[in-house]
Amino acid sequence: MKLTALKGKNFIRLKDGLLGLLIIVALTLLILRVQRPENPQPEANQFKPQEGYLAPRFSLRNLKGNLEGLDDHLGKVIVVNFWATWCVPCVKEMPSFENLYRRYRSQGLTLLAVSLDKGDSSKVQEFANKHKLSFPILLDTEGVAEKLYPSFSIPFTYVIDKQGRVVARVDGAKNWESSETFEAVEHLLKQ
Repeated sequence: MKLTALKGKNFIRLKDGLLGLLIIVALTLLILRVQRPENPQPEANQFKPQEGYLAPRFSLRNLKGNLEGLDDHLGKVIVVNFWATWCVPCVKEMPSFENLYRRYRSQGLTLLAVSLDKGDSSKVQEFANKHKLSFPILLDTEGVAEKLYPSFSIPFTYVIDKQGRVVARVDGAKNWESSETFEAVEHLLKQ
């Protein structure tokens, strides 16, 4: 009989211990949930390729061999397009980028076309000459910018406001000469 009573007491102690542990875990989770809201707002100085965050910085060689990047265009609205010469939708999109750039460059818009072509830059130079592109073309032969702005498809484009924050991402080709695009660009230029 003594043996049975001891087993019962040990069972009660074990049960009480588990209950205490469960209460401590529940309280800890509740405290952590209160301290960290479900939908955190972007922090003021975080660099992420997402809307509301500061655009990740990079510098790449342009077709003239000089380093150029986002920091060279501070205070401007920046359109960063990732493309390649072998990408058919990219080729179709380039004339509308050229027209957008020519229309708004004097008002504070710049366009940086980041070529994802690997190897020799002569293909990219020939492409720029053939299509009479006047905006800066940057060569990401090492994949530096591509790692900062990952994507599963090309072309893809980021729009960055004058404060350096990402305001939009566009996947795939787009007509950059539409009236809605012009309105959005003009709105950003006025801010």
